[in-house]
Amino acid sequence: MSFLQDLKQKLEKGVETAGQKSQRMLEISRLTLRIKGKKDDIERLITKLGREVYQTWEKEQKLAETEEVGQLLKAVQDQYGQLNALQQELEVLKQSDQVPLQVEEITPTLVEQANAEQGGVEALPQPEEAREMPDSINTGGTQVAVLYLCPFCAHQVESEASSCSHCHKRFY
Repeated sequence: MSFLQDLKQKLEKGVETAGQKSQRMLEISRLTLRIKGKKDDIERLITKLGREVYQTWEKEQKLAETEEVGQLLKAVQDQYGQLNALQQELEVLKQSDQVPLQVEEITPTLVEQANAEQGGVEALPQPEEAREMPDSINTGGTQVAVLYLCPFCAHQVESEASSCSHCHKRFY
């Protein structure tokens, strides 16, 4: 009976950890999208500013800061401030939990037992990259596999990688 309780505790801990990691990933994704939106807003404002400056210049044949140009310059400056704040928030979030996702290695006896309980269901074939053994550490007698995941596309990456080989985005 203690075997099942131990398995239950490990599964609960794994689910809790996965929930926390997925929440962090969602927050990173949300911030990344907001940053992209701010950059798009800045580009639109700069385009509008350029159009307004040109129209003012066309009328008077000289550069003069009109009220509209001043408001657009202020809006661009405000957007840059918001963009910097979002980028700092994203960096803090990335730095706050640099502990990689840990997945405990399941012994063959547990896999065989689970298959027996499910009527001999075979495991699904895994892609080649998933078959490679990730880094592992030994924590108090328990062998733990360490997976490094891209914060943008959630594909497995090398432990030393600074960008994803799948989506090609930099994350460190």
